[in-house]
Amino acid sequence: MKTKKEEIRIKGIPASPGIAIGTALILGSRILQVERRNLQPEEVESEISIFEAALDKTKEQISLLQQQIQNELNDSEARIFDAHLHIIDDHTLITSVEKTVKEKLINADYAFNEKIKYYIDTIKKISDPYIKERAIDIQDVASRVLANIHGRELESLKNLPGQRIIISQELTPSDTVAMDRENVQAFATETGGRTSHAAIMARSMKIPAVLALETINPIRNGDIVIVDGYTGTVTVNPSAESLNYYAQKETRGGKIRQNLISKSKLRPETIDGFRIQLAANIEFMEDVNDAKKYCAAGIGLYRTEYLYINSKSLPDEEIQFKNYLQIASQMKEHHVIIRTLDLGGDKLKNTINLHNEVNPFLGYRAIRLCLGMPKLFKTQLKAILRASIYSNIKIMFPMISCMEEVEQALLIVEEAKEELRAQKKSFDENIEIGIMIETPSAALIANKLAEKVDFFSIGTNDLVQYTLAVDRGSEKMGYLYQPSHPAILSLIKTVSDVARTHGIWVGVCGEMAGDPLYTALLVGMGIHELSMSPVSMGPIRRIIRKIRMYEAEEIAEEALNCSTAEDALEYSKNYLKKIDPDIFSLIVKGA
Repeated sequence: MKTKKEEIRIKGIPASPGIAIGTALILGSRILQVERRNLQPEEVESEISIFEAALDKTKEQISLLQQQIQNELNDSEARIFDAHLHIIDDHTLITSVEKTVKEKLINADYAFNEKIKYYIDTIKKISDPYIKERAIDIQDVASRVLANIHGRELESLKNLPGQRIIISQELTPSDTVAMDRENVQAFATETGGRTSHAAIMARSMKIPAVLALETINPIRNGDIVIVDGYTGTVTVNPSAESLNYYAQKETRGGKIRQNLISKSKLRPETIDGFRIQLAANIEFMEDVNDAKKYCAAGIGLYRTEYLYINSKSLPDEEIQFKNYLQIASQMKEHHVIIRTLDLGGDKLKNTINLHNEVNPFLGYRAIRLCLGMPKLFKTQLKAILRASIYSNIKIMFPMISCMEEVEQALLIVEEAKEELRAQKKSFDENIEIGIMIETPSAALIANKLAEKVDFFSIGTNDLVQYTLAVDRGSEKMGYLYQPSHPAILSLIKTVSDVARTHGIWVGVCGEMAGDPLYTALLVGMGIHELSMSPVSMGPIRRIIRKIRMYEAEEIAEEALNCSTAEDALEYSKNYLKKIDPDIFSLIVKGA
């Protein structure tokens, strides 16, 4: 007689909504073990030939994958593999590996793997979670190259023996593209976040996903598991009660999703008439389609760094101008906020000569890098200014920490304008310029900064990280990453009050903006615009339409007087449960 296994619940990050109940399939590690091997001088040419053949084969495989995803999904998802192809074509990387093979007389796979490890370690030091998660792209390409050098086939998810829930330490873009769409019910991994390619692909394929699980060790092949993409929970060996509960929850979730889609065109306005703008955060030109689909009031954050990451050289003014113009023309009368370059110099080391930093999180990056490289900065500003004549474009500076940075940035804007005037090129003379409030120092001197700019956008991801001195990607310290911490709420309220006093508008473009648990708090603190991933707009729109402003203000005041993050969040939770029990039951564990 078999002993019934005990139910286990594992927490993670909700990456794609929905419920899946099925059989676990454990996917092995994609990272091949490579050992150093010494070569004889006469073996060098043959070794380099094998390496170059593996690169060619990898390029061919990636191109085929890109074509496949373009046919099955769309151009936006297909562009994920642009970065992969750039890695394969990286002349600096390839030359360095071949030089190492010749000079040190070691095997090419080992030399290549060591270079890749260095690249991955470097990119993981970047604070922007979206950029940090691109390390998986590099590992994906590296695994392919190494497999091709050794004549091995990577384990595939293309033909599954039936419906399965994929459990893995990590999933690469190649894994997700090759998935057997009919038989993959959901997936859960130990790594990744909401902006990882695995999450993007899961939402495109409309399958539930939970990432950044505490562990996958208790899960075995063949176990019955439940993936809750609403709350970020994986239940292993569920009880009869749990099976019944989640079956009902998925039925409710499906009905709610359909309802949200049907009401996308409704105004995000409180019961008592206060309008909150819902805008979209985008990375690629193709993301504009999703912004329009979910009726965004504009683009609240366009991350321009991918123009630089996906390029072998720094993009010139004309390339950037055409990109900004195309996005703005698609949004027509709606505003487009273009954030200037928000990268560290370590990520641009192939195009600009900078030393590596011990702590890039607090170093030469974002506005600091731009001010230190005025030519690079001015090129981007001129491209934005030129595009502004055709649409409602605004400029936004990231990672401001002091008044001097704002003043220097504004001076360079004026220099860019003067150069355009001299060139007889038109632009919006009254273009609005704003700053991101994502450091405690900026929040604390917001009253002074407000005199220099037209709007604030609060980047809650970094504001939480820098204020609470915690890396939200840390496995051990992640529990301290608390957006409802009284210190964070106090800073947000301070910035909002300053904006009101100075007659400028204030938005939030961090993850708090797209989380229903914080909607009432942010509305109650006087936030004018919430900018988020387009797929998050439905629930937020619905919640706003059920809020009474005076109640939200009361909730915010109570939360601000709390001593702990948990107590503050409880006020918001209780209010959400009161006005929209259906949304509450989907996103709150155990509700």
